[in-house]
Amino acid sequence: MGKLPRILIIGPAPQNIGGICIHIRRLMALLKGDYEFDIVDEGHKRWNGVFNLRSLNLFKYFGKIFRANIIHIQSGHFVLRLFHVIICKFIFLKNTVVTVHRDPNIEGRTSITRWFLKRCNSVIVVNDKGYDALVVKNCKCSYLLLPAYLPPDINAEHQLPDEIIQKIAEIRQDSNSFLMVSNAWKLVRHNNEDLYGLDQCIEALVELKNSENHYYLIFVIADNTDATPYVNQYKKIIEENDIAERVMIWEKPLSFVRLAQASDIVLRTTNTDGDAISIREALDLNKIVIASDVVKRPQGVKLFKTRDVNSLVTTIENSIGDRGSSQAEKIDYRQKYISIYSKNNK
Repeated sequence: MGKLPRILIIGPAPQNIGGICIHIRRLMALLKGDYEFDIVDEGHKRWNGVFNLRSLNLFKYFGKIFRANIIHIQSGHFVLRLFHVIICKFIFLKNTVVTVHRDPNIEGRTSITRWFLKRCNSVIVVNDKGYDALVVKNCKCSYLLLPAYLPPDINAEHQLPDEIIQKIAEIRQDSNSFLMVSNAWKLVRHNNEDLYGLDQCIEALVELKNSENHYYLIFVIADNTDATPYVNQYKKIIEENDIAERVMIWEKPLSFVRLAQASDIVLRTTNTDGDAISIREALDLNKIVIASDVVKRPQGVKLFKTRDVNSLVTTIENSIGDRGSSQAEKIDYRQKYISIYSKNNK
């Protein structure tokens, strides 16, 4: 058996928290045995045995690029993404694939991004808005519209924490219960609003408090760094509106796909988005999926008008009884990526 082609992935290491990290981890697992993977980590936390760009060891960084057959840049930061493109494509002349995980319009430098990316070999964009913003006709670059989602191996996911299991058991003692779940990498603001919409979820619970159906919410904040003031503010609102038994804010990482598996409804209340992994996982689990209308969502998702609590409440109430969609698009992701890498390994 010949030597496997080496792919250097540049972005947050799989050990980190966040959607891009999950995607990279699953991509490497999916193609294990087909390719040899190496990593340049951009994360703030250092991991043993993983090269981190913040070490500023440029000789090691250049060495990894030199030895790779294909470079796959998955940086979520505009400046770093362009830096890697300049080094990998312009200086080392490497076959370079770039995945743009967020809407480039939000970065505010679309024309610069477009100019640099069109000189790469392939550009993968995860949603329609980003694709329309970046595609350049009549150039050598190959553009692909491909979800960031890759299917999880449920058996490989960590079990839920005991506190969560106990909370779910308590909720299920209520025969009229509907468990809603949502998550955030960390609580941040976009356009001076809660990007992940925890405030909207809580306001919706307040509106639904006296409904015939009993709605509960578990909201996961994977990284609570600098989140304490916001969380305390939200907990105060929860207490003031007497819904503490209906809402649980979990401030640690966990397997969200396992939590979604135990739920009735998965919420995605963001005011901006890329291609949310949690949505596609929930659709695969045949759950009710309710999301804001900030970007085009996959088939089967129930949409509400972003930052409109009344629209969210109405959508929740109108979705009861629907267990997701069997019409969710099925993609052979392994063959998709093998095709992309094979095309760029010539």
